[in-house]
Amino acid sequence: MAQTLARRELRLETPEIQAAGTIRSQESIGSGISIRNVVKRYGNFVAADRISLDIKPGEFITLLGPSGSGKTTLLNLLAGFQALDEGQILVDGAPIQNVPTHRRGFGMVFQSYALFPNMTVAQNVAFPMRMAKIDRTNTDRRVAETLEMMRLSDHAGKLPSQMSGGQQQRVAIARAIVMRPRVVLMDEPLSALDRRLRESIQIEIRELHQTIGSTILFVTHDQSEALTMSDRIAVMDAGHIVQIAPPAELYRRPQSRFVASFVGESNLIDAQVIGRNGRILTLRTPAGHVFEAESRNGIHNDKATVLVRPERIALHDAPVPGSMSATVTSALFLGEVLRIEVVLDDGQTLLIRCPDIAGRDLPPVGGQLHIGWGAADSWVLS
Repeated sequence: MAQTLARRELRLETPEIQAAGTIRSQESIGSGISIRNVVKRYGNFVAADRISLDIKPGEFITLLGPSGSGKTTLLNLLAGFQALDEGQILVDGAPIQNVPTHRRGFGMVFQSYALFPNMTVAQNVAFPMRMAKIDRTNTDRRVAETLEMMRLSDHAGKLPSQMSGGQQQRVAIARAIVMRPRVVLMDEPLSALDRRLRESIQIEIRELHQTIGSTILFVTHDQSEALTMSDRIAVMDAGHIVQIAPPAELYRRPQSRFVASFVGESNLIDAQVIGRNGRILTLRTPAGHVFEAESRNGIHNDKATVLVRPERIALHDAPVPGSMSATVTSALFLGEVLRIEVVLDDGQTLLIRCPDIAGRDLPPVGGQLHIGWGAADSWVLS
């Protein structure tokens, strides 16, 4: 048993070096990770409270949550920067909680680029391979491949100080993946970049993941980043994973008020249940408006909270069946969309986002609109 564990630990330590000293092929997929009942305490504060999570080989998982939710703590426990108080973490079935950080073989990318200022881009990227004592020929080939992958080939001879923030972060990512690790950990790597650059690198990281096949665990508090990049998103709050699901499911069918409010913009409407037909509920607002909404979970009382996303609300210039009247309180032109706030007769405030189309003007504040949505456009929270 001890020999088996030693072999597994050796594989974690040097995942790229085979018996003949060659580098693993680019087609290899990432590791499976199993996090079981993990606990981390700081005094009386529980930062990770019996967290369990299974990550498939080659999956892109994002930990999403507000500050203090436990997402960075969980990443640090996986990296080995902090020790578990309870629980177990397994990589490809082998427990790693007693394996030192430098022997886990993970690629790591952080918010700070942490580049060596006196080394060129190529030298920074080659550094992990030099430390692993991989021969010069293989190192040069892999560095060239990785720089091309990250669109940095023309900058190989530059120092970090001669590059923009976005280029430096690309170098940091290149250094993390040059060994083609089975697992890559990313802790808010894009938070210091401006919006346009951040969106560009999001796409590059997603394409990179599809190319190298590593398992990626990505930490962010930015829900748009999580929705753009992830195979699944684990939403965290107060040391717990409160929901984990693919982006579309998480956005369209959140399981709680917290998830509905944290992931995207939300309209949460309190209503009375007056009818049921399978998964479709008929509801009535305090002002008497009747509408339908979809419900996956059973609702066993006569009150419900309904989620309607701003982009799912339709605008009408005149009353149509099922619509309700609303008074405009704010209207903003945001380029591709109009952002409109309205108040209903019962005082409920709703946010509407609609595309900017030809012939549609911003409605005046104080003007009347007629709005509505269908059962498929709303979701009853459990």
